[in-house]
Amino acid sequence: MDRRDFIKGAGALGLGALGGAFGADPASAATKIWFNTLFHGGDADAMETIVNNIHTSNPDLEIDLTQGAWTEYYAQLYNSVVAEAAPQIGIVDDFRYESVASILYDIQDTPAGNILDLMGAKPEDFAQWNVSLVGGKPLGIPLDQNGFGIYYNKDIFRKAGLDPERFPQSREEFESACEAVKKVGKIAYHPALSGETRYIRRAWLALLWSLNGSYIDNGKASFNNDKGRESLQYLVDMVHAKGWNQPGTNGINQFLAGELGMLQNGTWFYLTAEKAKIDYGCSMPPKFFDRQVAWGGYHLIVLPKQEDDSDSREKLKATAKFLKAFLPFYALWGEMGGAVPMLKAATDNPKLRQSNTWKKQLAVFSAAAASGILQAEPRHPKITDVDLAVEPFTQEAYNGTMSVKDALAKAEVEVNKVLSAT
Repeated sequence: MDRRDFIKGAGALGLGALGGAFGADPASAATKIWFNTLFHGGDADAMETIVNNIHTSNPDLEIDLTQGAWTEYYAQLYNSVVAEAAPQIGIVDDFRYESVASILYDIQDTPAGNILDLMGAKPEDFAQWNVSLVGGKPLGIPLDQNGFGIYYNKDIFRKAGLDPERFPQSREEFESACEAVKKVGKIAYHPALSGETRYIRRAWLALLWSLNGSYIDNGKASFNNDKGRESLQYLVDMVHAKGWNQPGTNGINQFLAGELGMLQNGTWFYLTAEKAKIDYGCSMPPKFFDRQVAWGGYHLIVLPKQEDDSDSREKLKATAKFLKAFLPFYALWGEMGGAVPMLKAATDNPKLRQSNTWKKQLAVFSAAAASGILQAEPRHPKITDVDLAVEPFTQEAYNGTMSVKDALAKAEVEVNKVLSAT
């Protein structure tokens, strides 16, 4: 089963509810809406399927869907608003939300009115509506919450004498499981997906938060302290002192080859694991220190600002109609992509809860999102630049080419330069 076949077979989850999605407020005939997302791969296929289904049921909405330009997406989005040539709808990650806040409409106060009202929706329909607020104003509509869990190979667990239906819940149990996997000649654990710098940083952040440490505070780096050093040292020790893996390895490839016991990876890994035909389980990371935490994030649907004219106002009304039609597809988005839908009705959808996605991993991530285990990075206009300043040093520590103490000291200097720059 590949991603496209899965999407085709899953379409009924959204279509059954679509018939009542349109109210008595039709947009102008053949109104064209430009919807530009940063999705690529399976997520892009999923969004294309949903958009096509909406257009089929509502042919007077012509949706121009463009996707995949991840590396240039935010610069292009900003420049398109400045040039008064922006898409009507976009997608924004939580860690870039505040950096583009100035070019987004308050969705409850646009030239076409309150978009949320036109959609027939209310703030309380969404889980964690507060994530949409910047300066008290909702600049987007919550789409989904994603994050890291641990996928584990049940066959390796059985071979190592571990219970394949119960993932370790404490640090001590987790460490014992890693050692048991090592003893049977398998690789124990990969904390950072493919080993790319951003994933190593994210793995460290979750450990820092587990110690109740902080990343940035009061406009300065706040991680170069005992909590920062203890958490990063624990991550480094996983591959050096404990030998659960090696630096420079790709955990995804190891897992798909059947050689890795446990892999930290995101909600998006579901279909890849399914296609590999591995007998796997999914769990949240254990409570490593003071509290159980996993790195998390979310996507928001946003409305970039347009030239203020009658044509733009009509397109905003058509956009509201499209978004109203999108609401029943939140459940399908969750089933296809594995991320937790932010619409409450979607997570309560019986078809979603009966799906293989829910049974294999989405129930785990949904419970983690509801309980606060998934934690997003601090909201700050410069958080992406902060991350980029940190990553070379956490990478060097992980590789064993720089001490943890030096890595965090150097990262602190670079982060403070970023935060103090005007």
